[in-house]
Amino acid sequence: MREEKAKALTSNTGTTLLAQMAEIARFAPMVQYLLRSMQAGGELALSMLDHMIADAEEYLSTGEAAGVVRPSRDRAARARYLAYQATGSMVLWFTLHGSAAAPEEFPVLFRRYIDDLVLPALELFTQGLLVDRSMLDEYLMYVPDPPATGDAGNAAR
Repeated sequence: MREEKAKALTSNTGTTLLAQMAEIARFAPMVQYLLRSMQAGGELALSMLDHMIADAEEYLSTGEAAGVVRPSRDRAARARYLAYQATGSMVLWFTLHGSAAAPEEFPVLFRRYIDDLVLPALELFTQGLLVDRSMLDEYLMYVPDPPATGDAGNAAR
């Protein structure tokens, strides 16, 4: 999964994403294991989430270097947010739509999850949500010593 995510954030083409979506069922066992682990909580879930955050920070860095991902004021914070957002939405969606699915049924359910969320996620990530940056500007005025976009200190965080 790590290799596939890195490809998606460096290729700058929808072809890679479409190819990955065509073979989404091959990721179903890993996703089902991740889902069950997150639902169980505890040290395993915390450890897995920590690894996901570290991986996300690496993907973002690689994507920035490839010119596909916009630099962040705080890459580590963005990586944490994305990992929590992804796992949280996954746990909630599957809890509401059949987290008790048998392993042989899970690929179909996983396809439904992907089909439900890819369009709004891509729209949000590529076009943004807000029409201007006034909320960000106000927030940056509020926080003491905000990092600049692409701050070199990102790598050390």
